[in-house]
Amino acid sequence: MPREIIIVPYDDNWNKRFTEIKDVLKNIFSGVYLGIYHIGSTSIPGMPAKPIIDVMVTFDDINTVDRLSYRMMEANYSPKGENGIADRRYFQKLAVDGINHTEHIHCFAKDNPLVKDHLLFRDYLLIDKDAFNRYRNVKLEAAKLFPFDPVKYTKFKSDCIESIMIKAKAHFDDCRLQVSIGILS
Repeated sequence: MPREIIIVPYDDNWNKRFTEIKDVLKNIFSGVYLGIYHIGSTSIPGMPAKPIIDVMVTFDDINTVDRLSYRMMEANYSPKGENGIADRRYFQKLAVDGINHTEHIHCFAKDNPLVKDHLLFRDYLLIDKDAFNRYRNVKLEAAKLFPFDPVKYTKFKSDCIESIMIKAKAHFDDCRLQVSIGILS
């Protein structure tokens, strides 16, 4: 049975779930992780989302994750390798039905450009209401058009994500420039 893409209204409990997941990951990667971040739509208050908590964990060396993946498996995370994204280590946790996902863990080396991109996208949607609304609408449309095809669902959103990322990078670069020349404090 294929997994259905279902978008639900924002749930205030998603941050609590992230905190619980973060505590588990801190234990698994104790002494070797650099940061643990809530990313994806569940990290953006008000954003409808698939009820899957996306978490990004950063490391000095991505190979550290390979050495500890047995600990992720002990905590019921399924390792998926790079899963289509170079230099990422990806893990899924499934619901009791064995089909639906409840958690996605994305592990990267700290210097991987996707680390910055994930955080920029999240943070920009928190401050730009037009971008927020555009992304929300594209997600909802993608879920209606491709309810059983995660690849097409993701591809449908890609142009919107790319245009928001251009704005996000310009915005945050501009903010850094303004801080460095003393315009913002």
